[in-house]
Amino acid sequence: MIIAGVVIETLPGRADSVASRLAGVGGLRVQGSDGYDRVAGVWTVTDSGVLQRLGEELVRSDKEILGVHPTLVSEDKD
Repeated sequence: MIIAGVVIETLPGRADSVASRLAGVGGLRVQGSDGYDRVAGVWTVTDSGVLQRLGEELVRSDKEILGVHPTLVSEDKD
């Protein structure tokens, strides 16, 4: 399993509404937002390719999300 800290960049002023919508995304735990344009989360996925594809899908599917930026990526081998 890959565990990744992510920062999700949103349109200005949309962080809280995006964070609410992200609460239903599988494997993603929303940790909070800055209330303006960034949401912090922890994403657990099967491999790094999945992380990249899911991030790209979020950007494509939600016009308020500008980018998904992994900040710390680790592998859990258990």
